[in-house]
Amino acid sequence: MRTSHPKIIKLLLLNFLIAAITYASSETTLLLKSQLPHAMLLHSPSITSLKAVAPYITPGRVEAIYANLVNYHWVPQTGLFLSFVGTSDPKLAQQASTYDQAAVGLLAIRLGDLKRAKGISEFFRKAWATGPMQPGYRAGVSGLSNFYNAEFGGEGIETTIHVGPNAWMGLFAARLGNTAHDKDSFNLALDIAGWIAHDIPHMNGGVSMGPLDDTGSAPWRKILSTENNLSYYALLSELLRSSMLDESSRVWISEERDHVSKWLTGYAFDPLAYAMNRGVTPEGEDRIRALDTVTWLISAIGPDNLRQSGIDPDRLMRGAERAFEVKVGDRLGVDPTDKPEADLTNRTRLIWYEGMGQYINSLNTMASCARKQGNALLARHYFDKARIMTENFDLAALPHKSGAAYPYATAGKFFHDGWASPPDGIDSPASSLIASVWRCFAGLGEDPLAGGHIDGVHPVSINIAEIRTVNHPRPRILYGNSEQMTVRAWKALDQHDLKTAIDQAEAVIEQWRSFAIALQQKKLNEIGQTVHYDGFTDDKQKIFKYWALNDVGAAYFILGKAFDLKHEYDNAAQAFKEIALHYSLAQVWDPRGWFWSPVDAIRNEYALRDSRHYGNIVPEIVADSNIQGKQPD
Repeated sequence: MRTSHPKIIKLLLLNFLIAAITYASSETTLLLKSQLPHAMLLHSPSITSLKAVAPYITPGRVEAIYANLVNYHWVPQTGLFLSFVGTSDPKLAQQASTYDQAAVGLLAIRLGDLKRAKGISEFFRKAWATGPMQPGYRAGVSGLSNFYNAEFGGEGIETTIHVGPNAWMGLFAARLGNTAHDKDSFNLALDIAGWIAHDIPHMNGGVSMGPLDDTGSAPWRKILSTENNLSYYALLSELLRSSMLDESSRVWISEERDHVSKWLTGYAFDPLAYAMNRGVTPEGEDRIRALDTVTWLISAIGPDNLRQSGIDPDRLMRGAERAFEVKVGDRLGVDPTDKPEADLTNRTRLIWYEGMGQYINSLNTMASCARKQGNALLARHYFDKARIMTENFDLAALPHKSGAAYPYATAGKFFHDGWASPPDGIDSPASSLIASVWRCFAGLGEDPLAGGHIDGVHPVSINIAEIRTVNHPRPRILYGNSEQMTVRAWKALDQHDLKTAIDQAEAVIEQWRSFAIALQQKKLNEIGQTVHYDGFTDDKQKIFKYWALNDVGAAYFILGKAFDLKHEYDNAAQAFKEIALHYSLAQVWDPRGWFWSPVDAIRNEYALRDSRHYGNIVPEIVADSNIQGKQPD
C-alpha cells in the first residue's frame, strides 16, 4: 500500500477542521433562524443587545381612544357600548356584543373607570337573572345571549347562547370583583363558571359551545370550540386568584381548569400540523385554522405551561406567521384564518384589527419569555415584529374620528361558515368598539386573558379625566329579539302611530322570517294544528316553543291592521294572505291571559265583516272554520 506524505495529511486535516467549523457555524445560524419567523428577519434591524423598548402607545392616545368610545359608543340609558358606530346596517348599529362589553369593561378597569365598568356588570347581572324567565325557546335556560340591544336593553338580534361570550363576561366580572372588591360582580362570575361546569355538556374535559341547539342550524351541545375553552380557562384562572373564593369552590374550579387544559393541549392541539384545531364537531376534528386559537392559547395558558405540556410555543408562532400574516395593499396585518379557508370563502385575504391586537400581545409575551430565558436575539425579533404590527395598526385609524377610532376589518367574509365585516357607513368604515379596545390592550401591554401587564412593554400611566358625553336620539325602530320587536310594533299600533307600527312590523318579518318558516314546518310535523290552551303552564310553554312563528304571524297581522286603518286594502289583504299561506299555525299571547289565532282573527274581523275587500284573501278562511296550516311554498 502506498503511504501519504505527512504534509499532505496535515493539510487535509486542517481543511477538514475548517469545513467542520464552517458547517457547525452554518447549522447554528440556521437553527437560530428557524426559531425566528421569516418576516421578522426581513423587517428587523441588525441586533446587538436588548434595550428597553419604546412605548407602544402614549397616554394621550389612550385617552383619545377611550374618550371616543365614551362619546360615541356608550349609551348611558343602558350602560352598554355600541359595538359599531357609523355602519349603514341599522340592525347592527344598535347591537352590543356580550364579548365586546366584557372586553371594554376590562379596559375600563385598567383605566380606573369603575363607574362604567360597574354599569356593564349591573346590566349583565340583571340579564343573567331574568334570562331563564323569558318565554319561548330559552324558557328555564340560563346563559347570556351573544348580543344585547345597547339602545333599548334586552336581547339583541343574535339570541344564541354561547359559552365563549359568557366566559368573557365572567372573566370581566371576576376581575372587577377582585379589583374593586365588588362581591356582586364576583358572584356573577362564580355563577357563570358553575353554569358552564355543571350545565354545559363536556367531552374529554372540554366544554361544548352552548346549552341549546339552534332551530334548523348548528348542534351547539355537540360542538366544542377551542376559542370558547380558552376563554373559559381564563375565567377559571381569574377566579382562582380571588381571596373571596371559598375552599370548596377552589377545589372544583382547579379540577375543572385542569380538565380544560388537558383538552386544549391533548385534543385541540394537532401535533402533525403543529397547529391548533378550531374545535371538534360531531363529524370529527375541525381543522380550520383560526388565529385566536393561537393568540389566546399563548395568553391564557402561557408559554411556560405549554412547554411543560410538550408544545413548543415558538414553533406555534412560526406557524401562525406563515398561516395568518398578510399584506393587503401597502399594509401588514393578520387574517383571522389561513389561505385555504380564505380561498374556500371565495375572498382575498383581509386584515382583522381586533386580531392584530391579540397578535401583538402574543408577540410581546413571547419576547418576554425569550428574554427571561436569556435569548436576547429572539426577544428582540419578537419585540420588533410587535412594533411593526403596531405601526400598521395605527395606519388604519379613521381620520374622520381624529385617528382615535379603528375599523373592525378590511372588507371580506371571515370564514365560509362565519360572519362578514360590518357594512361601511356613507363616507367611511364603521368605528369598531372591539378593535379600539384591543388597540389599547396591545399598546398598554395589557393581557386581558392572562390578567396582568406583559413584561418588557413600557408601562404607561393613564389618568382618565371626566369625559364629555354626546347625546344622541334613540332610534325609532328597535332591532332585538323577536318578542321585543313585536311588542314595540303593537305599542305603536295602539298609539295609532301607523308609520312606526308598519316599519317595526316589517323589521320583525325581515329579521325573523326564516326562523318562522322553519318553526311553521316543525309545528306542522310535530302537532299538525294550533295548540289548545286551557291555562296550563305546560301548554303555554308548548306554544311559546314556536316563538318566531308566533311573532312573525303577529307582525303580519299588525301590518294588515295598520294598512286597513290607512284604507290601503290591497296591502292589508296581502299581509293577511301571507299569514294564511305560510304562518297559519301562529298563536299570539294576549296579556289578559289567553292565546288567539291570527287566522281566526282574519276570518272573523276582516273576511266575514268586509268580504268586498277581504273575502277572497284565501277562500278556505271563509269556507272552513277549522282551517289548519298549509305547508309553505
